[in-house]
Amino acid sequence: MPTQVLLIVVVLAAGVVVGRLVSASTGLPDAAVYVLLGVAAAFVPGVDQVRLSPDLVLLLFLPPLIYFAGFFTDPREGLRHLVPIVGQSVGLVVATAACVAAALLWVVPDLGWAAAIAFGAAVAPPDPVAAGAVLERVGAPRRLVTVLESEGLVNDGVALTLFAVAVAAVGASTSAGEIGLTLLLEVGGGIGFGLVVGVLAGLLRRRVRDTASHVLLSLLTPYLAFVPAQEVHASGVLATVTAAVWLGVRGRGLVEPTVRLHSETFWRVLNTLLVAVLFVLLGVQVPELVRAVGDYSVWLLVAAAVAVVLVAVVVRLGWVMGATPLSGLVTGGRDPAADMPWRERLLVGWCGPRGAVSLAVILSLPAVGADGLEFPHRDLLQFLTVVVVLATLVGQTVPLPWLVRRLRLGPSPTERTEAMRARRVAVEAALRELDGIEQREEPTAGVDELRQVLQLRRDDLHGRADSAGESRTDVADLRLRLVEVERAALRELHERGEISRRTVVALSQDLDLDETQVRRRRQV
Repeated sequence: MPTQVLLIVVVLAAGVVVGRLVSASTGLPDAAVYVLLGVAAAFVPGVDQVRLSPDLVLLLFLPPLIYFAGFFTDPREGLRHLVPIVGQSVGLVVATAACVAAALLWVVPDLGWAAAIAFGAAVAPPDPVAAGAVLERVGAPRRLVTVLESEGLVNDGVALTLFAVAVAAVGASTSAGEIGLTLLLEVGGGIGFGLVVGVLAGLLRRRVRDTASHVLLSLLTPYLAFVPAQEVHASGVLATVTAAVWLGVRGRGLVEPTVRLHSETFWRVLNTLLVAVLFVLLGVQVPELVRAVGDYSVWLLVAAAVAVVLVAVVVRLGWVMGATPLSGLVTGGRDPAADMPWRERLLVGWCGPRGAVSLAVILSLPAVGADGLEFPHRDLLQFLTVVVVLATLVGQTVPLPWLVRRLRLGPSPTERTEAMRARRVAVEAALRELDGIEQREEPTAGVDELRQVLQLRRDDLHGRADSAGESRTDVADLRLRLVEVERAALRELHERGEISRRTVVALSQDLDLDETQVRRRRQV
């Protein structure tokens, strides 16, 4: 047994590394490559015996994946496009789940509405990570990425809440009123519990100083939000999202820069690893899923796969192309997204690949329903989810660069220079503070050298000059003081809406690194 476990770990690790190399060289989405490598790994003796427990998938993978997405989301940017985000994350998810369920019932009539809705909810929320990464790489307009990321945060909670209610209804006799009450408790309880966890975690962060303890606390937070909420029949997903957004907005100022830098790096690596392992593990299950649906006719499998994939893609395209202009009527013309050109709406509508959340959700399907009988067509639903994920990942993300070029979309001049302008404003604020210090206080040794460094940064934002005077304790203190001034300037730009949260996080990490280096030099 120990040898088999070691073999599985080695195969998974190799699959993650090889997958990233293959993806970088071929341009295929990481997730699709991981699944294919997992399929290949399934033929390695011993690895084919790996079986994913539904509880393991639900508890191990979902909380940190959702927490990561929520923590790095900026609610202020989302509010600017609130109407399309809410429409796509609530209305579109429900519409997609209903339409996909109807299409699947047309092919498999004995499935039942509850199980069909559960499947539709699982494949309804797009994963914005793959599409967003491609859009950023090819230089698509920033607001499109913002809409996708904000939508991706909320639609997971909506879809998983709908999924939980539908699964609970399989084999049970429930009324519409009971279903509505369950939804209310799921949503309200999840948001309330997540807010409590977020506040308590923020208070603890103020008292934690060492990096290891802080990283451990941040890792425990999504589980502390998710697991108890699930136990009291509230939405663990919404609880995790709420805690993550609360800490993401308020938490950056609660910890030391060095701790924050290490923590954010840890989470980015962990998220990449979890997504990769989940897709590789899914690939390992594919041969077994294919064998499990061997009793179904080929015609039925093909008809069901084509129906659900087409409906999932077409419903999103139709919703975004048609519903977004109508938002101007709802808001009386106050919604800026109502004026979104048709080219941008087409691109947003096309960016609907399904990903890790859909896989984690469908793999968590229970073996039996509420009546104690076998869950209807469980193997078929899991097989179709794999098909939807692979078809949309490859079919919708690979053509994205070509589609962006054909639609002639690109970042605005303001977006192209956003990071450079923000750095310049921050450095100029530090220079003004330095001038004020020289006028108000005694001259400090090394000030001229520090001024030269700041001026070089202002004139050439791509270079990092150094100064021998920074090694002195007094100049180190001054440099730390100026770093705080730069941070304040970035916060002010963000509060005025002139730069995005993504830019703030990226530049704040540069300042965190500067502060860490200065503190280390002072300790030598």
